[in-house]
Amino acid sequence: MKSETALKATNPVPLDNILTSVVVLNWDALAPGSTTGMVRIEYHIGIDGSVETLRLWARAREYWSLICEYSTHLAWSDGPRFANGFHSRSLGRLLQSIMVNQNLFCHGCDPNTNSTLEIGTPTEEETTAATLRVNEAFQRAS
Repeated sequence: MKSETALKATNPVPLDNILTSVVVLNWDALAPGSTTGMVRIEYHIGIDGSVETLRLWARAREYWSLICEYSTHLAWSDGPRFANGFHSRSLGRLLQSIMVNQNLFCHGCDPNTNSTLEIGTPTEEETTAATLRVNEAFQRAS
């Protein structure tokens, strides 16, 4: 049993998977009532290989609106900055947990590169999987 626990702790969760799961779990706050909505996640990997900035965008029809942005730079306040009328305490806490615990997650990006994810309206199965993924990822931190 201990070897299974040790194995889990050494296998970080892919960053794209955890970010997608966070969006799926907060879908109602990001695209309320939308069956055709889209959320885009953009992040920048810094020279040290960690996420420096993160932005979430929502698309309604053909327009993209900034949901929030997060930066690890010291001049920023603690947590994500929401914009354009968006706000979700749950989303903010999960994003902050990801940014503070980046050692739990892995990515295949080179230093000083950008990455983009697009997430469409989640299914019930995707929501269930996202719940499990987030719970498992943050149980590792305890």
